[in-house]
Amino acid sequence: MAKTYIDGTSCKAISGQFWEFFNVSINVEKLQQYANEKGYVNMVMSKRREVGQYGDTHYFTLNEYNPEANQNSTPTNNAPQNNSSDEISVEDVPF
Repeated sequence: MAKTYIDGTSCKAISGQFWEFFNVSINVEKLQQYANEKGYVNMVMSKRREVGQYGDTHYFTLNEYNPEANQNSTPTNNAPQNNSSDEISVEDVPF
């Protein structure tokens, strides 16, 4: 599946005294095109390999995961199913 990069977003990691902060900027007008039927934009923030031209350290892609679509798909694993006699019990664990 190809990544959909979200235009109009910027993210810079800033090191604080105790942890790291993220300065995030979003152009709301550009973001509206990515909204789902409920009005949400589901994004994935990923770290850039190299710092961008304007100091960006992270980028956003559209999270297009749909749990309902995955429930209806058939599993691709054709391994035999375990029956109840092959189940592992607590007594089988060596520690």
